[in-house]
Amino acid sequence: MEVHDRRDVLDVRNAIVSNSSFDDVNMSNTRFHDVNLSAARIHRSNLSNTKVEDANLSNAYFTNVNMSNVKIENAQVAGMMINGISLEDLFQAYETAKTAGGN
Repeated sequence: MEVHDRRDVLDVRNAIVSNSSFDDVNMSNTRFHDVNLSAARIHRSNLSNTKVEDANLSNAYFTNVNMSNVKIENAQVAGMMINGISLEDLFQAYETAKTAGGN
């Protein structure tokens, strides 16, 4: 199926569209629920103001991304690395510095 140069609202349910390609597409305000995006590649995309809930991002890889003002809450972060540094090590260093500073 091809949709080119159209301005339609798609309602896709209970479908297999693996190996599909979206290029130069405005998908703002699009909702994804119970969707398998494993092994998906997202390149040069604007995901600002995106809310991700109840998602599995294990083994995801982010590179050259703007993560300004990103909030992560109630997340499992075991093994998470930021610029090659373990997040667990960063938390431990923060707690050590906080304790040493008397706060």
